[in-house]
Amino acid sequence: MSNSRSPKAWSRLISLTRESNSIVPEVLVGNFGQLAKWSARFRLAKSFKALDLGNAYSGSDTPRLYSAITRIFLVYSAFEIYCYIIGLNPSNESQIKLLQDSYSQQEIIKIIRDLDTENALPTFLAQHLTNRHLKQMMCDFREGRDVNVSCFARCIRHVFAHGILTANSTGLSPKRFDRVSQIISDFLLNCMDEDFDKRVP
Repeated sequence: MSNSRSPKAWSRLISLTRESNSIVPEVLVGNFGQLAKWSARFRLAKSFKALDLGNAYSGSDTPRLYSAITRIFLVYSAFEIYCYIIGLNPSNESQIKLLQDSYSQQEIIKIIRDLDTENALPTFLAQHLTNRHLKQMMCDFREGRDVNVSCFARCIRHVFAHGILTANSTGLSPKRFDRVSQIISDFLLNCMDEDFDKRVP
């Protein structure tokens, strides 16, 4: 059964695997278990709307901000799985750049810059990242050099997992941070969806 939140080529792949004479690329057939895991994570990330924190945070921006962080967390975990499936290292920025440039990531980077004209988010991330490579990329972005969209997701996930990134800590307004989160998430979901669609005959 088709599901609008699943990768659009997923049902097509399932049908192909059931045909004895179908030709499915080895990179997909040989990784079917991981593909199923990725498809489930993709569906979860795409379905996610917001956290329900009850009435304790009524009138607060906290639910919105933690929802934005959680969205990126879910999407980036799906992106990592997908990269490994297709033979890319999600930590290798040159490999990832080739994939993301195919889907006009420069336009997304420009939108992020327009939403964060003071570079509040990359400055905050650069201050708190423990990974020297990631820290340098955020410094590069702050100085006008572009980085991969997935790099932002990776950095946000890294800082959040270490308990540093909390609601209102980035210096970017809740509305703008939520928007940046949505833009990054939508881009990475689309990137995976379109690339997977091209790989399924």
